[in-house]
Amino acid sequence: MTYNVPESIDELFDNGERSYSIIDYTIPPMDNIQSMEFFLDQVGIEDKDIVEANGTQVYLKHEKYTYQMCIDAGGLGDFYSHGYDVSIYKE
Repeated sequence: MTYNVPESIDELFDNGERSYSIIDYTIPPMDNIQSMEFFLDQVGIEDKDIVEANGTQVYLKHEKYTYQMCIDAGGLGDFYSHGYDVSIYKE
């Protein structure tokens, strides 16, 4: 199993734009919407951090930053391998 995810929302914002992944054959299979929820839980994202959530895409805010982060969840070939692309979003 490989969990390439930030340890907190602080680290997520500090790292800026990058891709993350979770590959774990020991957990139940997930679609992209479920894997997004799993990623948010793993990073410790709280409801107060979420600006907008659209299933496989989530926008986050952070009190220390003037911009938002956009996370897009996608599959990596099966229901146990998931990818997450993080980009900076400016209104």
